[in-house]
Amino acid sequence: MAATEARASAEGPPVRVVVRQVDRYRFEASSPDSSLRPFPVDEPTPLGTGAGPDPARALAGAVGHCLGSTLFNTLERSHVRATPIRTSVTVTFGRNGAGRLRIVGLDARIECAPLDESDRGRFDRCVAIFEDYCTVTGSVREGIPVRTEIGPSAGPGQ
Repeated sequence: MAATEARASAEGPPVRVVVRQVDRYRFEASSPDSSLRPFPVDEPTPLGTGAGPDPARALAGAVGHCLGSTLFNTLERSHVRATPIRTSVTVTFGRNGAGRLRIVGLDARIECAPLDESDRGRFDRCVAIFEDYCTVTGSVREGIPVRTEIGPSAGPGQ
């Protein structure tokens, strides 16, 4: 699909983020069409100073937030009360055929459980379908394998 066709069939306005270099590997990301404050993005040491998330961490955060908020929305629409959602995403790196470093996988672990076991059937149904509605994860998954696991919380601070 051509870029103009994609824009013409888009659902809602496009989202724009501007990333401006501040110093060496430190950049500032902003979304001029929103009220969000600019935030730093940076490479970890020794290249950068670690003043903000690097691109891999930003991607993991986007996927984790998408999974968690989509699961929450699905549970809420089904009137299922659940424990607070905690999502951790692990990024795996590897080399492509040309020897270039690439993200080769994302593993997400979502900790959540129904507060009332009588809601277990509806909870399990939500878990079975929520990823179909996850915009960012579904888009990323078209190029990078994303594996998801859901289970109860491992405990405080885990």
